[in-house]
Amino acid sequence: MRGRLTADIKEEIRQRVDLVELASAHVALKKAGRHYKGLCPFHQEKTPSFHIDRERGLWHCFGCLQGGDIFDFVMRIGNLSFGEAAETLARRAGVRMERSPEEVQQATERDRVYRALEAAVGFFREQLLHPEKGRVARNYLERRGVDAQTTERFRLGYATPNWDDLLNALRTKGFPPALLSGGGLVHPRATGDGYYDMFRHRLIFPILDLQDRPVAFGGRALDDAQPKYLNSRETAVFAKGRTLYALNWARDAIRQRDEVVVVEGNMDALTCHQFGITNAVASLGTSLTMEQVLVLKRFAGKAVLVYDADAAGQAAMERAMTLFEEADLPVLVVVLPSGDPDELLRTEGPQRFRDLLAQAVPIFEYQVGMAALRHDPKTIEGRVRIVDELVPAVGAVSNPVRQAEYIRSLAQRFNLAEDAVRQRLRSRLRGKSQFPRAPQAVPTPDRAREQADGGWSARRCRRMSFKMRATAIWPGRYTRGQMIPSKGCGSASLTMASAC
Repeated sequence: MRGRLTADIKEEIRQRVDLVELASAHVALKKAGRHYKGLCPFHQEKTPSFHIDRERGLWHCFGCLQGGDIFDFVMRIGNLSFGEAAETLARRAGVRMERSPEEVQQATERDRVYRALEAAVGFFREQLLHPEKGRVARNYLERRGVDAQTTERFRLGYATPNWDDLLNALRTKGFPPALLSGGGLVHPRATGDGYYDMFRHRLIFPILDLQDRPVAFGGRALDDAQPKYLNSRETAVFAKGRTLYALNWARDAIRQRDEVVVVEGNMDALTCHQFGITNAVASLGTSLTMEQVLVLKRFAGKAVLVYDADAAGQAAMERAMTLFEEADLPVLVVVLPSGDPDELLRTEGPQRFRDLLAQAVPIFEYQVGMAALRHDPKTIEGRVRIVDELVPAVGAVSNPVRQAEYIRSLAQRFNLAEDAVRQRLRSRLRGKSQFPRAPQAVPTPDRAREQADGGWSARRCRRMSFKMRATAIWPGRYTRGQMIPSKGCGSASLTMASAC
């Protein structure tokens, strides 16, 4: 809980914090007359358009048209709320903000949790580097191609197999078990007698906030334990639905490129950074949330989704698309030939990955292409089904200009009257309080039977070759001669792809 910021305290902070010194940590500034200027930290540019008026304590970028005072700068550079920015600046200025006794107690408890989490990072690092205890985790990292520099930068660690190693180590440092439980590090036993470590025999990925403080951990099992990937539960300092793995390391690159690459897993994001794709983040699982999308929107002008090529990954990507449309954040889609980003980078190299990023297609092109694979666009009924399937996606678009363009594109692609598509959209959505979300990953009974009978399903992307899918989704980019049916795909798949 934050203290109250009175007008007097706010003015005192303004007087004590020099904007030029503050911004110099992020921008190389040069004096230009009465002002200072440099390359804007909030968008990519080659000619300096970021200006600071030191006397007035104001900044403005003539490129992206952003501006404000010290509070605005800290909010934007750190993706902080006003209260968080005020606290950051108050600490820098040595100004005490007014707090009630309850607020002081809550802030103290949060600080203790942060210290416990930092101590846990140190403990896990020690176990990883231990000659004997950490050998199994180091061998795993070596097999996965994670180098020492990446291991150190991302502060990777190892949780030993024992049930209370972390508990005992941190208790000797003065952290009581109840506090460790509040930080998501230990669980109370079912019997009510004592606690046990949450992470055991796992490779540990510390999850840091935008101030580089550990707030949670992700653990990858090093044996057959389930679940294979385990994240900390939500705590007073960790909200999973608002946190993205590696955003603290990626934010500067995201701002400079005005683009964020979104992957599924922690290892995917880590490998991206190791191979120079430094604007990559992970969604801490397959279920991206609107809160996470809105966080990304504060940093990037567009997103590129690179999810796993399996059915679960493709279904998760389809769900995520709707969130980006609702948030009015342009999104592109990369269809991997197989596997996941980590595997592709390690086996085919970063240039292959960059080539796929360069070939990313806009979300609506992808959705139209996949719908055309599921239904025959040569028939009237097929075109009706395609339009009906795309209604939720078009209806979820919050930007009216983009929605109108999607309707126009859909009508032209399938030789339909634009008014008819618009009328179908209105009739399908009439009476609904909000637009429907993208379909869930659970297959319908009909689709399950179709799969059991050896039929084809677009969600089962691995049953169809990458080039066949690419030909259907992006007509003209690949020739028909490149289409090679995958094992298990019948002639119907080839016919559908060719018909698009």
